[in-house]
Amino acid sequence: MKIEKAAVIGAGAMGSGIAQVLSQAGIQVVLKDVKDEFVERGLSNIKRMYDSRVKREALTADEAERLFKNIKGTTSFEDIGSPDIVIEAALEEIEVKLEIFKELDKICPSHTLLATNTSALSVSEIASATKRADKVLGMHFFNPAQTMPLVEVIPGVETAKETVETAMALVKELGKEPVHVEECPGFLVNRVLFPYMNEALWALQEKKAGPAEIDAKVVEFGMPMGPLALFDMTGIDICAHVVNFLYEEYGPRFEPSPLLKVMVEEGFLGQKSGAGFFVHDKANPVKKGEAKPVNPELDRLIEKANKLAECGKAQRDFEAERVILPMFNEAVYALQEGVVKACDVDVAMKYGCGLKRGLLSLASDKGLADCLAQLESYHGDLGERFRPAWLMKKLVRAGVKDFSTSKKEAVCVN
Repeated sequence: MKIEKAAVIGAGAMGSGIAQVLSQAGIQVVLKDVKDEFVERGLSNIKRMYDSRVKREALTADEAERLFKNIKGTTSFEDIGSPDIVIEAALEEIEVKLEIFKELDKICPSHTLLATNTSALSVSEIASATKRADKVLGMHFFNPAQTMPLVEVIPGVETAKETVETAMALVKELGKEPVHVEECPGFLVNRVLFPYMNEALWALQEKKAGPAEIDAKVVEFGMPMGPLALFDMTGIDICAHVVNFLYEEYGPRFEPSPLLKVMVEEGFLGQKSGAGFFVHDKANPVKKGEAKPVNPELDRLIEKANKLAECGKAQRDFEAERVILPMFNEAVYALQEGVVKACDVDVAMKYGCGLKRGLLSLASDKGLADCLAQLESYHGDLGERFRPAWLMKKLVRAGVKDFSTSKKEAVCVN
């Protein structure tokens, strides 16, 4: 099915970004929210996106005006009309989404596909609110949607193959990179990213390296920014919510560092509160090339966290592999579950996280046997957060060095 008309539910940052991307592809878009002021704010945000493209000479003023006119705002479901697809980008609360999908199922034509932009909630549960579960799926755009290339395409239990194929084709038409991910908590990128971020906190609690050193070593490895800077940028409270959710779903591998709880309780939430792991002074922003000042309260916060849970006894100084290996290991867990193909992992991490080198290239560089040995060593020192995936053991025992599909097609799990 060719997508020519779409609707986006939710005119916030994500919804307006998605609407802009659709409109730029020549698709007619209805942007809906619950209040006129929200709709107008969303449309103004989209207008700024187009103005920015004109300023960068990516579009002419006439082109930008024509594309912007592809979008109409509304507060009424009745104005959605007969879209080929609806993409929901409302609050990340399951009850809100269930109500929206019930309403969409009632008013949309039978051919309309219904997609949710959820980053973690169950696509299958959302689909259960409709009588067209075969036409419901997840389309997880990354923030900001207008610039980030990756879209995770997630079928639910009953999603039809044709629905997935249509969504994958649409993502490509939008000029973005689709990755097919089977449904699991956190999908792929968040599931793989948060063991890395969480482990940085456990390492910080050991006091063998400060936040600047941890971030610097990880950037040197190939990440676009360090985990602690990413915590501050994203919002430590938001990250705490995600880690706690993943811990509930997956168990000990995701045991949250108590430092997260302490930071949230004391109001150190990152950039939005003025301080997290680093200080963020809007009146005196850090100049390019200058070191970010560390939160002077951090040592006290770490001491408080260490009273809540002992942080472990790593027998070595901090090295980037300490936080990269849990990310690599979780990717292997996803492979053994058939969540994603090996050939898509590096695509997802490149376009979703900006990783400058392939995550699975760690096996190419070091060999799976060495990765397994390091994980087992950390597992002995630090416990269940480092328990190696059995697929890694299986491949090492079979003499497989890495995840190159040219050498062994079977490791690109279907």
